Amino acid sequence: MKKSILIAAALAIAATGWILSGRLWPLASDSAESANALRLQAAAPLASVRVARLHAEPRARLVVVSGRTQASRQVDVRAETDGRIIEILVAKGDIVERSQVLARIDLAERRSKLTEAEALLRQRDIEYEAAAQLQSKGVRSNISLAAAQTRLEEAHTAVEKIRIDISRTTIRAPFSGVAAKNWAEMGAYVKIGDVAGTIVDLDPILVVGYASEREVGLLRHGALGSARLIDGREIDGTIIFIAPTAEERTRTYRFELEVPNSDLNTRSGLTAEIILPVAQELSHLVSPAVLTLADDGTVGVKVVDPSHTVQFMPVQIVGDSTDGILITGLPNEVLLITVGQEFVVGGQRVAPVEVTPPTAGTR
Repeated sequence: MKKSILIAAALAIAATGWILSGRLWPLASDSAESANALRLQAAAPLASVRVARLHAEPRARLVVVSGRTQASRQVDVRAETDGRIIEILVAKGDIVERSQVLARIDLAERRSKLTEAEALLRQRDIEYEAAAQLQSKGVRSNISLAAAQTRLEEAHTAVEKIRIDISRTTIRAPFSGVAAKNWAEMGAYVKIGDVAGTIVDLDPILVVGYASEREVGLLRHGALGSARLIDGREIDGTIIFIAPTAEERTRTYRFELEVPNSDLNTRSGLTAEIILPVAQELSHLVSPAVLTLADDGTVGVKVVDPSHTVQFMPVQIVGDSTDGILITGLPNEVLLITVGQEFVVGGQRVAPVEVTPPTAGTR
């Protein structure tokens, strides 16, 4: 009995040893295979990327906003007296000069009233002279002379009022400009305050834009700027106004660019892209294609450091041009990956192939 137990125990120990030996040998084999894989990976060629050596250059930082052209002045010319319009001397679209006659209102009975008032003035003048002579001789009192003087002044005032009313029957341009709209019809009866026509001043013309809270601090009164119109023309001007307070709904600040327009070729109401150089700073000119995003959404580019290791560097876009975009945030000299950046990751060693780009690394 004891002998059979000993035999069974020996067999169990032998079976266990055999099973364990079968598990251990494969582990040793796996370790060897892993080591071989690491050696093969280390011996594999590095990924090639195309790079360009860029140098930062001082460039103007630009504020670019949308805007529109606007007349520098626009005035509704209103009637200053009542009457029927008997003559209109301009048509919509005509160029007018300051004080040019635009229309005339019927004088009606104003001439006869003026003749009557002038006759009364002459009478009051004679009465005053007579009263003054009598007062000097002691025949009239000072009170009588003062009353005659008052009547004379009232007559002067009446004549002046009629003459002013007559002058207001001639409607004149308040400034040089273009006759725009709202012109009254011939024969129409107008009252004081009625619009007889509209004059707009297009020289100079304004280009109006709205700067954000971050941009408005960069603008300066008297600074130069330009605007690219919807028809492709570019016009240059000067900042003449920056609003001290923001628009309630948009939280943006109105500014005005004044542009000479002596030929009146630029009309009011055109869409424009306003371009304002606001500062000089070191930046790199690159193609938008080299931009990439980090996992957290940060915009940046991939560069190669001296050890040929890929590094992700965040950048800020500060402007654009026909050749590419302007970015800041990089060292003055950098080896930028221009082709292959989407196939490598930060920390990976690569084999950089340096090329000389035609436009500072924008291709």
